[in-house]
Amino acid sequence: MLKFIHQRWADLYFGIGIFITAFIVRFIYLHQIQTIPLFYNLGGDPLTYDLWAQRIVAGDWLGWGVFYQAPLYPYFLAGLELILGHNLWSVRIVEITLGAAACSLVYIAGRDLLSAKTGIVAGLLLAFYAPAIFYSALIDKTAIDLFLVALLLVFLGKNSLSLKGTAALTIGVTLGLLALSRENALIWVLPISSWFWLRTDVRKRLHSLAWFAAGLCLVLLPIGLRNFKAGGEFTLTTSQAGANFFIGNNPYADGTYASVRTATGDHQFEEAEATELAEQLVGHPLSPAEVSRFWFQRSWEYIRSQPLSWMRLLLRKWFLTWNIREIEDSDDFYIYQQWSPLLKTLGRGGNFSVLAGLAAAGCIFTWRQWRKVWLLYLMVGSFAFGVALFYVFGRYRYPMIPFLALFAGAAIAEAQPLFKQHQYKTLLVAASAFALSAAFTYFPIPVSLSPSAEGYNNLGRAYEVKGEHDFAVRNAQQALRVDPNYGVAHFNLGNVYANLGRRMEAIHEYRDAIRILPRFVEPRIYIARDLASMGDTAAAMAEYREVLRIRPTPDAHADLGSILASQGKFDEAIEHYRAAVRLDGSAVQLRLSLALLLIKRGRLDEAAEDYRQLIRMNPTLAEAHNNLGLILASKGKVDSAIEEYREAIRLKPDFALAHTNLGDALVIEGRSDEAISHFKKALELDPNLVSAGSSLNKALNQSPSSAAASK
Repeated sequence: MLKFIHQRWADLYFGIGIFITAFIVRFIYLHQIQTIPLFYNLGGDPLTYDLWAQRIVAGDWLGWGVFYQAPLYPYFLAGLELILGHNLWSVRIVEITLGAAACSLVYIAGRDLLSAKTGIVAGLLLAFYAPAIFYSALIDKTAIDLFLVALLLVFLGKNSLSLKGTAALTIGVTLGLLALSRENALIWVLPISSWFWLRTDVRKRLHSLAWFAAGLCLVLLPIGLRNFKAGGEFTLTTSQAGANFFIGNNPYADGTYASVRTATGDHQFEEAEATELAEQLVGHPLSPAEVSRFWFQRSWEYIRSQPLSWMRLLLRKWFLTWNIREIEDSDDFYIYQQWSPLLKTLGRGGNFSVLAGLAAAGCIFTWRQWRKVWLLYLMVGSFAFGVALFYVFGRYRYPMIPFLALFAGAAIAEAQPLFKQHQYKTLLVAASAFALSAAFTYFPIPVSLSPSAEGYNNLGRAYEVKGEHDFAVRNAQQALRVDPNYGVAHFNLGNVYANLGRRMEAIHEYRDAIRILPRFVEPRIYIARDLASMGDTAAAMAEYREVLRIRPTPDAHADLGSILASQGKFDEAIEHYRAAVRLDGSAVQLRLSLALLLIKRGRLDEAAEDYRQLIRMNPTLAEAHNNLGLILASKGKVDSAIEEYREAIRLKPDFALAHTNLGDALVIEGRSDEAISHFKKALELDPNLVSAGSSLNKALNQSPSSAAASK
């Protein structure tokens, strides 16, 4: 009993001590990076998650379509926003708290799975591990991954002492939650199931596996049902597996995300592009599951046709998974080092190379205990293979870090006793494992632990959002010095020049972006707009038609339609606006513009139907009600027109033109006195509204009360 109490106090002492240490380190880092433009001006996935969370808070709890990105983090963000408001500083405080708690959880897991000393060292290693500090403060799902993995390790450690059903259920629930943040964590279902199966007799095996499966289902089945309701397909997590597999397995792939720029000709391979390209190639619409299967099929075609090439690529990705560099995504570890002296200092020793080397040495020291830790070996190995099977980012391999920290902790904890016992042979083998593993992390890419082209580019975009154009130009140019063939940087530099009014320089950069990325349509659209604004409509139309040949977009159709309308080619313009609406049916301005063109061509019934569709989509759109009223009035349906005008005014009381139109309709109905009040209101709202003044004078002449007053 006394031993148990002593252990509980030791857990509390070390757990709190590790937590406080880790939190202080992370808080100092957070304070240092708060001036980086990326702190509040998010881009890439962080911006996507933030906007998604805001939609949830606004009431869109279910969303639409099958989830394409993992949903746990956006809902986590939304929950924080409901409590804290939209405050990115507060969100990051919560995240670093979870990151610090993960260090304490690793201590507990290490104590149960190996030894208390190993747990303490592992927790402290994680507290000062530079990438863990960096990832803990991002607006990104990586910020919660470490906590969930550490929690899973704690439950596995506890379950090594007890095979009760509730323990297996808890493991299943935790793994399910992790899968809703990091889908490839589902690869752990196999090793954990094997672990349950091999630990006890048949009856208990089935009992544990059943509870484990129940825990997974408890988390994943509701997501599958939600996907079925919102998207028509039963998918337990997301629909992006096929597209992501193709990114890492195609003839142009180099193991990271960058290769897709060559494979698809665009700077992103997000949901819209994956769907558009797949549908374009098969010639008909596809469901999310069909899109995923399409890209899996394209990948398998490459693997079957070029097996040796694919095996070399897979080997390269295996090396990249264990590389010292934190391969960048939306946020660049090495950019943040420029704002945080702490991160830069810790990054010299607390990097992946050192951790992986220590972990290799720890595997040597723990080999005699393999019956206790074989599950850890299998989990870290299978996860690394899962990362290499797709493509590599630093944050994708991040769930491996708690495992490596445990083995690294074992290396440090066991080295001194072995030295005292003169176990020099074991120490020499471990030292060799450390050296070889650390050296292994420097292949296959030449290591330059400095910011990437993408890192500079994203920083430049953040400066542009802040309106600091000089810094935006400087960082875009730095991105191009790192990688002259980075087409997206040319595009973003062109945007900065365009905002500065330097049109010719902007067009030059856009042309470079197109040269590098021939299927990148956005620069062509911007070039066309510049050409149109300079009066060269023929060249602008040629650019728009090229865009429509490569990848039809609503913007290209609408802009081309606008030029055609300005040339009096209304029927052709209408067809382009119709195409734009088909591509983006929710765009209000597109439908409004289309309806106005239909009115100009005298196609009033079609225009009225478009306005009715707009009203069905957005009943609060006052302009649609007003314009529908005008059409109804022109067709002699004055009563119906009056109803539409009144609705427009109810929705938008300061809508001067709607007051004028209502007044005109009331005059037709012989209700001049009521009409006069609306004409006066229109002039009060807009004294320069000539039509209201003219109508008011006519109404005053017709009004019986005005005539009586004049007598």
